[in-house]
Amino acid sequence: MSKLERLSDRFLRVGRHPFRLCSRSNRDHHDQDDSKVCCCCHTDSPLYSKCWPFIFFFSAITDYPMPLPKDKKPGQHRDWSWLPVIVVSSLVTFVYYGYLDRIVLVLLRKLQRMSQAVIYIVLFNVLFLLFIITYGRAVSQPPGYAEDIKTSGSSNNSSSKTATSQSISPEEPKRSQDLPYSVLGYPRWCESCQLWKPDRAHHCRVCNACVLRMDHHCPWVNGCVGIGNHRFYIQFLIYVTLLATWTFVTSLVAFIQFHGMSTFDSIALAVLIIAGIFTVAVGTFTLSHLWLVLINRTTIENSQFQSWSKDQKSGKTNGKLIQGFTESGKNVFNQGWKSNWIEIMGNNLWLWFGKDTV
Repeated sequence: MSKLERLSDRFLRVGRHPFRLCSRSNRDHHDQDDSKVCCCCHTDSPLYSKCWPFIFFFSAITDYPMPLPKDKKPGQHRDWSWLPVIVVSSLVTFVYYGYLDRIVLVLLRKLQRMSQAVIYIVLFNVLFLLFIITYGRAVSQPPGYAEDIKTSGSSNNSSSKTATSQSISPEEPKRSQDLPYSVLGYPRWCESCQLWKPDRAHHCRVCNACVLRMDHHCPWVNGCVGIGNHRFYIQFLIYVTLLATWTFVTSLVAFIQFHGMSTFDSIALAVLIIAGIFTVAVGTFTLSHLWLVLINRTTIENSQFQSWSKDQKSGKTNGKLIQGFTESGKNVFNQGWKSNWIEIMGNNLWLWFGKDTV
């Protein structure tokens, strides 16, 4: 074994298990989707512990599960969880300054294009304000935790609204019809949280909590996307896409108008490049999430379904089904695109574009 291989093995070894086993649990009693994000393992490497802030940032950017240093527990690593939010805030502040000072004001001062500059300023600030409001809501609004809700009535309901009214305590089991049964017909129990899980609730090992109708854990909003903040998250994606697209298009027009002029400096060019990257990357991400909303499927469920479909085609499923889908692959939560949209975004235009439900 070479020196590099020994160093890599020492750095990535997690307890008695190699790092490659850390991203998926082999315990059968855990939900498959709950075990994909494994943040409960630890590494005893001193180098790993010292580099943890950078490793956490890498995990946030790539969405790749990274094990914790030995001295941390699941959920305890959130002391660095605000780092991605700070990065986003810093980047947005830079774009705001660069766009107004190096692009719009140049249009006004050098080219004397008053009407064009006013349109750019007004629309940019409107979109920027909507982005700030929805991003703040997505970050601050709790996703909805299973320990905070209460359930009542039949738990065989195929909607995510099954979690509603009476508390269920593991120490004091309720009647069988009050338990949050899954669509497969048996109660779902979370060993980590020690509580019953309703349909579509999953345990997030990053937040160390069971999230209702969990879509995914997003480090960029410092938490999970669930039933409580999914609407704000979709609004945030829409507005950041519109803001990035508007910034990119208008910056590109300004770049063409400034051709041969030294006023379009490196900061203005950086704004153009950043806006272009966000337009493509976040725009694609936004379209995929809008599609998932219309078919009433979470990111976790979609990932499971895609994996199950591949296994089914290759004959590796052995007749096993995944929660929420029939043998033919039909989504039991799908109520039609209109009802699916209303379930997440609300039943009127004000709710769709930002007005709070209260």
